[in-house]
Amino acid sequence: MSRLSVGMIVGLASVAGVAFGEENTVNFQIDPLSRLFHITYRVPEKSPDEVKVRCVWTAHGADNWQAARVHPLLSDTAWELLRKEDWAPWIRGEVSERRAAGLERTVVFNPYPEAQSGGKVDVDFRIQIMGEDDVQLAQHQIRLQADNSDVVYVEDWTQVMQKQGIGAESKPGQWLLEDGAATDAPPFARGGTRLYGPGGADLPQLTYPLDLKGAYAVYVYAFGRVKLRLSGDERCDRLGTNQPFREELWRWTDLDRQHLIVRQNYAFTGPAATSLDYVKLVPITPETVAKLESSFGEPDKIVAAYWEPYSYAFSDNVQDVFWHREYLDAYREANVSIVDTQLGRFGMKMVFETRQTDQLLYQTQGDPIGAIQHPTTTNVGRMQQYTNTLQSTLKFGRELGLTVHANFGATNCYPGSPLQSDFSKQHPDWMRGSSLRYEVPQVREFVLSLYREALEAGSTGISIDFCRYPGGIDTKETCNTFFRELRSLANEFATARNEKIRILTRFPAHGVRQWQDFDYATWAREGWVDYLCPSNIQGRFHYFDIAPYQKAVRDTQCILLPQLDALSWGLPMPGLFLWRVAQLYEQGVPGIYIYQADSPIITSPSNRRTIRMLRSSAAVRQSWEEDARLRPRRSKGIHISPANRLPGYHRWERVHVWLEGIPMGEMEIYLDGKRIHHFDGPPYMVGSQGNDGDTALPKGKHELKIRARDGAGWLERIFHIVSAG
Repeated sequence: MSRLSVGMIVGLASVAGVAFGEENTVNFQIDPLSRLFHITYRVPEKSPDEVKVRCVWTAHGADNWQAARVHPLLSDTAWELLRKEDWAPWIRGEVSERRAAGLERTVVFNPYPEAQSGGKVDVDFRIQIMGEDDVQLAQHQIRLQADNSDVVYVEDWTQVMQKQGIGAESKPGQWLLEDGAATDAPPFARGGTRLYGPGGADLPQLTYPLDLKGAYAVYVYAFGRVKLRLSGDERCDRLGTNQPFREELWRWTDLDRQHLIVRQNYAFTGPAATSLDYVKLVPITPETVAKLESSFGEPDKIVAAYWEPYSYAFSDNVQDVFWHREYLDAYREANVSIVDTQLGRFGMKMVFETRQTDQLLYQTQGDPIGAIQHPTTTNVGRMQQYTNTLQSTLKFGRELGLTVHANFGATNCYPGSPLQSDFSKQHPDWMRGSSLRYEVPQVREFVLSLYREALEAGSTGISIDFCRYPGGIDTKETCNTFFRELRSLANEFATARNEKIRILTRFPAHGVRQWQDFDYATWAREGWVDYLCPSNIQGRFHYFDIAPYQKAVRDTQCILLPQLDALSWGLPMPGLFLWRVAQLYEQGVPGIYIYQADSPIITSPSNRRTIRMLRSSAAVRQSWEEDARLRPRRSKGIHISPANRLPGYHRWERVHVWLEGIPMGEMEIYLDGKRIHHFDGPPYMVGSQGNDGDTALPKGKHELKIRARDGAGWLERIFHIVSAG
């Protein structure tokens, strides 16, 4: 849901006002959840394609005008795709409106802190619409009044209980209270204090005392990142923004007998820099809570969600088994059907309590982080030294009402790295490249021995990922032989327990590497697998055709769960991700599988709410109905997905396009002056979704021009991008 849509669920309070200038009316609404002003005005009929909107305010009746903290009306998807060139002018109270002649537009104003005194707002707000050569086309002015004295701002960090843990000067083991009067202080910090924890040393948790009753909407402004929880919570959430003025809606919850707990961030190198400006607590009624909760709909779909403890232990300090419960609790909140927990890849050191092969107990190497191409850490090893991954996951999963599957990557030995296992080192003749060869009976015996361990530990479901790691398969018959053996093993435990052991498999969708080697129709017909998850890979094949898989499971007990990729180079959330989900639901699938679901579920409260909607086809449908209703009110714009990492877009990524404020219709894309694409509607991307799209962006710098049909004309935007090739 977008920031506005949450407010629209509970209703906006509307107030009319008188304007001065060419237009004779202007009005404002107050979002009861965020308490931000939504000020609506009209752009003159005779305006150029782009106008600059300057927003200033002064205390009512005074003449001390200053820049307002504003932003245009945007969807959550646009917020996620903003570039610095978009939001930089907002700092000085300016927004741009494109192709808005004769239209009503909305600017969102946050009066806190300067325009709010003692919780009261009583200011004159002026909007100046500027055309070419900075010529004023119109001016609107309105008096804004509000009583926010019931809103609690947690901002005076000297009030924390642990007085010894904070100070005005940087000292080892102590949080720093930064002076907001500094000219280089981050937005919103000026004039107050900002809590800052330098990296490199462990800092104490801080407790800010609260004495509140009832339900509140909790917003966080952290220009950077911070971990927060309430004193009664089992889990911390990571929150923060790199965009000025953006208060993030963390949650709505009952605050009876709760305190706010601030924790330090952690990285693969150890304790990391942490910052927090303020927390805003807005009281809401039980009726509002009920409306917010009802937006998630009634479950009628299956959502299988991938969980990789390895990746999150890589940048965390795991000391006990309750770490596993903390993260699983986020999956509970997301209301997923299946938690597909990855325990390792066959041929590598395992990330669970195996005795059949070696565990990953010490140093490991990860994917690039920022400019560091080969980051290393002992954090994952610490998790294995101090906890039982599978046993803990099964135990806490049961307590939290989650169905847990034990997931393995089909094979990746990571030869020559700290990840390679003794098994693959001792049998190099059983390897093909970096993969174990499944046609070798001893390899299959080894793989099955690890599944046996997982079942002996109590797993009620098992899964294997052949999409990311297909190299162990040479023919369809090899894979079929393996699945016959795996089903036989599962049936052995099912008979002993008198309960079904369900098998899930993720495998390459049509066009994805080695897709021809996987006989999925036979698996479904013979009952070897229970969940069939055809999958895309990396940034490719997001929109594969599901018709062949629907045909394969027809008249069988096998359930089709097409996969969506939630990695950072996947479909931007929430809009484009939900567009694909809606498309699949309209085609009649019973559910979906989300690869790397840990990314939206664990790292973003707003994206976790998106995942929570997916169990309900009605909620997904209603989200698009709401988008259609709000789209004409939002500021027009064109946005693209960012490059995943430096120096720019890699060949396996796709540049996805999101249209804001106009219909998702006709579009053209030009690369360095040449038209390369024409679309009648979504999905929009640069290059094809297949492997041939890898060459769409040659290495180097490029000009990308995107034109989208807007009524009788075109909305255009030029992006300067870099391709890493």
